[in-house]
Parts: sequence; C-alpha cells; structure tokens
Amino acid sequence: MVFWVLAVLLVAVIYYANQYYLNYWKRLGVPQRDAPTFLFGDIASQFFGSKISIGETFSDFYNRFKHNKIHGLYFSYRPSLIVNDPEVIQEVMIKDFTSFHDRGLFVDTDVDPLGAHLFLLGGQKWRDLRVKLSPTFTSGKLKVMYPIIRDCAKTLQDYMMKNTQNAKKFEFDSRDLFARFTTNVISSVAFGVENDCINDRKNIFRKMGAKIFEVNLKEKIFQIFTFFVPKIAEKLKMKQINKDVDDFIYSLVKQTINFREKGGSAAERKDFMQLMIQLKNQGYVSVDKNDEQEVEKQKAGETKKLTIDEIAAQAFVFFAAGFETSSSTMNFCMYELSKNPHIQKKVHEELDNLWKSGDVNDLTYDVLGSMKYLDWCIDETLRKYPIVPILNRESSRDHTFAGINLKIEKGIPITIPVLGIQRDPEIYSNPMEFRPERFENSPTGSPNVKGVCYMPFGDGPRNCIGARMGKLQTKIGLAAILLKFRYELVDQSLMRTEMKFDADQFILTPKTNVILRATAR
Repeated sequence: MVFWVLAVLLVAVIYYANQYYLNYWKRLGVPQRDAPTFLFGDIASQFFGSKISIGETFSDFYNRFKHNKIHGLYFSYRPSLIVNDPEVIQEVMIKDFTSFHDRGLFVDTDVDPLGAHLFLLGGQKWRDLRVKLSPTFTSGKLKVMYPIIRDCAKTLQDYMMKNTQNAKKFEFDSRDLFARFTTNVISSVAFGVENDCINDRKNIFRKMGAKIFEVNLKEKIFQIFTFFVPKIAEKLKMKQINKDVDDFIYSLVKQTINFREKGGSAAERKDFMQLMIQLKNQGYVSVDKNDEQEVEKQKAGETKKLTIDEIAAQAFVFFAAGFETSSSTMNFCMYELSKNPHIQKKVHEELDNLWKSGDVNDLTYDVLGSMKYLDWCIDETLRKYPIVPILNRESSRDHTFAGINLKIEKGIPITIPVLGIQRDPEIYSNPMEFRPERFENSPTGSPNVKGVCYMPFGDGPRNCIGARMGKLQTKIGLAAILLKFRYELVDQSLMRTEMKFDADQFILTPKTNVILRATAR
C-alpha cells in the first residue's frame, strides 16, 4: 500500500513539475505552443527522426507565431525565446548587442581544442580574438589574396572546357564540383597548399572536408545537445570533431608554420596562414598602407600572441565554413539559374559586356566587383537559401526589450528563424520566386522593412567575419563557369518543384544531388 501511495505521489510530482516548467512563458504572458512534449519540450522531432531540416522546423514555428514579435519554446525544459520581428532582431543583434554577445553554444576546448574558434567562443575570449582577426579579412587583404583565388577559378574553367570539348555537353553533380573548387581556394589561401581537388576527387583536402560534415547518429545527438541543451553536452565530455580531421589540421598547421619560419621571407605567401603567423609572432597583423579600415597599431594590452592551438582552431573553422558555405551558395544559385533561363541570359549579357577577353587571367578584382547583376543573383540566392537557417544568441544579463512589456533573465537562449523570415511573403513579395532585381535598390531586398530582415551572414558586431571572402570566391567561381557555358537541369521534373532539404544537416543542404548539363555557348 505504501509503495502505491509513493508511486502516485511521484507521478503527481513529475506531472506538476512538467506542467510548471513547460508553462514558463505562459506565466510571463508570452505566446507558446499548446502542448510541449514531456521531457523534450519543442525539439522532440529532432531526436526522433524529423522529416524536415532544423531550418524548416523553425520556419514552421515562425509561420505559426510570426504576428507575435516574440514567442516562447522549450529546448527540453530550458525556456527559449524566438524573435520574429525585424526591429526586435535589430535590438538583439545590434542596438543592445552587449546583452546578447554570445551564441550560447557549447564548446569544451579541453576535449576539442579546435572548437576554440570565433563561431563558438563567447565573452572576452571572443572579443579579443575578433579584434585580432578582423584585419585579416579587410578589402585590402582580399585584394592581395585575389590572384590565388583567380588561379583556382582558372582551373575550374579549364576543367569545364576540357569536359565539353569532345561531347559538347557535360553532366555533373554541381554541389560536388563546387565543393572541390572552394576546397581548392581555401586550401590555397588558408594553408598555402596548391593542390587540385577539381581534377582529383581523392585529394586529402576534399576527403577531410567531406568528413567534417558527415553525420552519424552519435554526432546528430551531440549536435542537438550542443545547440539546445548545452549543459548535457558539457557533462557528456564527447569529442565532436573527427579524430582524422583533428590530426590533419594540427599536422598541416604545424608543418606550414615550421616551413615558413625556417624559410624566412622566401617561404612567405600573401595568404591567411601568413597573417596567422604574424599574430603568433607579434600579436597583431601588419597594416596595409591603403586600407583605411585597419588600425595602425593595437594597444599594448591587446598584443597577446596567438598559440598554435588558437591558430589551428581558426584554420579549422575557416576551412570548414569557407568551403562548405560558398559551394552550397554556388550550388543553389546554379540550380535557380538553370530553372530560370531568362535570368541566366541576363548574367551572360553582363559577363559579355564587362569581360571582353573571357580569359580568367584578365579578370581583375575591380572588373569582378562591377558585375552588379551577378551580385544580385548571389544575394537573392542567400535570401531564398540562407546556408545557416537559424541564428543563436544568449542573454548575458537580465534584459528588458524596448517596446515589449517583457523582461528576460540572464541565460535565456534566443533563436532567430532566418529561413522563415527571408521567405515571408509579408516581407518579400512572392518569396519563392527567384528575383535578383529585389536587390537593385536595396541591400536587404526589402527596402520598406524597418529593422533586420536579411541576415545570411548574421548582422552586427558578431556577423560573419569571412563574409566578403565567401562572396568573393562564390562570385569569381560563378563568373568563370557562366561566361562560356549555359546550363540546364538534367532532371526536368525539378523545374516544377521546390528544393527539399536534408533533415540530418544543420546547414541548409539539398536532400538530393543537383545534376546540371553544361553546353558550350
């Protein structure tokens, strides 16, 4: 009898505790879903084989609650705030950045030293590192690296010409080819290694890049914990980065630094790794005389030198994010240009007008920059297909939102549903239509919206530090393959459907491969 009484009491305690914790937002007057799942809150689908990607999951949340400036969700029993309103997003990302400067994502640098990079770090560590790394991605530095990137584009164009020479038509997996191109670029500008992933699918850089984004059940679960319940991830002490990738990055960084330091000025290159070596040896990046954005000298207290671990971590994220995000953007862009031949024709006309010789070696940094319509195509691609479909922040202190009668506590995670916002018909008319002209007179594609509504690279002080680099390699790669060829989808049924996404990947990834057919113009 006592056993059953205790059992009933235990069930009652669990029930009322569950009700209490999963009604946190209701008690504050914030809209929330009616029935969060026991133990899992609103992320149960991510644990039990969701059929849609995480970006689409949050897009669905957004569409249900978008007429509320904010709404509440639960990551297990952890209350989270979803921000839907562009002006509130601006408050979080820019105006009150000091209250939301961290992503709130888990990283254990003792278990995973390569995780100590800009994307994951928070607090003072993030700030100090951001100050040091910002001068490495200025327009002046990119101009210096440009010839290296252009050489990679030349290899890509030559590959296309070689494969269309005899057959006149060439069918290929666009995501794979573009990943090989961007891997070439990143391995060259990050590590100073000239290789040919375009012609060599088995190249070690391509193999390691693919390993980074392999997802098995263990990694999927850890990824969910990292984003949604970091305290559990902290207790698990699991190594997230693949050991082969870890060994490869460390070996490459150490060998490169050793070679260049022993070789002196003769071994130097104008690339990212050389800038990292400057940060290792002097604590700051040397100034380009004509680059107005660079500080001439950092304060004495900010000249702490980077360690090998810190360099390896930045090299890792530059490699992983640099090749994958840009190749995905190229893939989505070519998918849309192939579905919309009238837009592809406009790109061809711009290239013909601005790039008379057609020789990649003649394509200067300034001429590439003048290709505005191609810019709009990339911007529109990133609107419809934001590679990072949600953004995370965490309140670093209690915060009261301006214009909203709500005060949130320190430690509350904030999620911004980028995919949902950038496909909202009330922000972008006919959002599923691929229309580059949206960006003709507006950098956001929606000039009448107040606040932040376009954020493929984030926004504010914590925006993507490599955004310009990413757009540069995407643009020159697209220009190189579009000048001499026209493209169509091999599977014509795709002309009538929208892209479906891989449910296992955090970044926006096609569920099936896009096969393109290239024909010489």
